[in-house]
Amino acid sequence: MKKILFYLKSTSLGDTICIMPCIDYLNEKSEDEVYIKIKPFFQTLFKESYPNIKYYSDDILYDKKVDIHYDFRKPMQSSFAEQMGLINWSYVRPKIDLPKDERPMKKKYISSGIHSTFQMKYWNDPIGGQYRKISPYWSKLFKMIKKDGYLPVVIEKDEFFGVSPNMNGLPSNCIKKINTPLDETINYIYHSEFFIGLSSGLSWVAHALGKPVVMISNFTEDWHEFDLSTEDYIRITNKSVCHGCWNKKVWNKDSSYSDWEFCPEHKDTPRQFECHYSITPEYVYNKIKHLIK
Repeated sequence: MKKILFYLKSTSLGDTICIMPCIDYLNEKSEDEVYIKIKPFFQTLFKESYPNIKYYSDDILYDKKVDIHYDFRKPMQSSFAEQMGLINWSYVRPKIDLPKDERPMKKKYISSGIHSTFQMKYWNDPIGGQYRKISPYWSKLFKMIKKDGYLPVVIEKDEFFGVSPNMNGLPSNCIKKINTPLDETINYIYHSEFFIGLSSGLSWVAHALGKPVVMISNFTEDWHEFDLSTEDYIRITNKSVCHGCWNKKVWNKDSSYSDWEFCPEHKDTPRQFECHYSITPEYVYNKIKHLIK
């Protein structure tokens, strides 16, 4: 029996959650002894969900190492599976351990994540500039949700994020949970009615907890993250405008990361970030109002 190490090169939360069903499958089916290398901190998320998975440590001598890379040209999970030798992989919803803490508030609430690591990933509004500090689109959406009796709870590491002077901020009409520990973040998401966010790690957390997820993401193709047939997954897109640039090999992502405002198709034009500013709060609300009971 050989010892095979699968090394997930990405250290992001979403990618880590995404790959776990593939590792679990190989752990059960392979004749070899399978190990996965991920952040030790993330291992705590899967103790009950994947109790038999083996994690790499420095004292383990392996016979073969397989580096697993993020491939933006393919659906995330199937691209991981393919690199692990699992061809024609069918999507499996990942799991993380359910929190044991009590519900953090009595009133009905929705959880949300607003920040991201690149401006084109944000739910940008057409005003832009300094108005990013108040997140106008999010503020308008939360106003509609609050009228239906739900509290919007935004869970973020930072209140402001981005590049000065046009930092992205949180709307004033929400409950702000800033720099909360991951276990507390998970608890807030788990007890919420549903989660609204971007193509980000917290959306994967909500999905893995079995929560309905509303994902506002037009910079990726709709096949890139979760399986589209998932009943409690609402993917907000607008294909009538420029979209899906993330999944097109038309630009060098490594060199462009230094430019926070980069837009591969429409940089410095009125169409910059149109993928997301074309998606209005009214449009999102109409897509999700069936979730508001």
